[in-house]
Amino acid sequence: MKIANKVQFFGLLLGAVMLLSPAYSQIVTFKTLDKVTAKISSLESEVGLPTVLGPLTITVRTCKTTPPEEPPETSVYLEIDESRENKTERLFSGWMFASSPGLNGLEHPVYDLWPESCKILADDVLIGKE
Repeated sequence: MKIANKVQFFGLLLGAVMLLSPAYSQIVTFKTLDKVTAKISSLESEVGLPTVLGPLTITVRTCKTTPPEEPPETSVYLEIDESRENKTERLFSGWMFASSPGLNGLEHPVYDLWPESCKILADDVLIGKE
């Protein structure tokens, strides 16, 4: 193996270990719209943990943000379930994009939701860019 390949492999391995470490977490920031009150709010959700918005349960599976030298884009793969009358129904499962909120949007009579940014936190200290 060439030295450059070994260095790249070590860098990828170190990055994977850092992201899998329990001290690190990835936080996704969403903008939400309550269509009844016309109120826009921010909502933060940790990757892998469910977050509740009214009757909706949002579970982010992964979040990707382009590096600063590329055109800005945040992509989020998530699942959204709605609980009604002791039943849970999957409303959305797929990718949402910050640059195109209408492309793959949530269709709900009360709430709109779109991703804004991804952040990486290490021991409650922001180490990733929005």
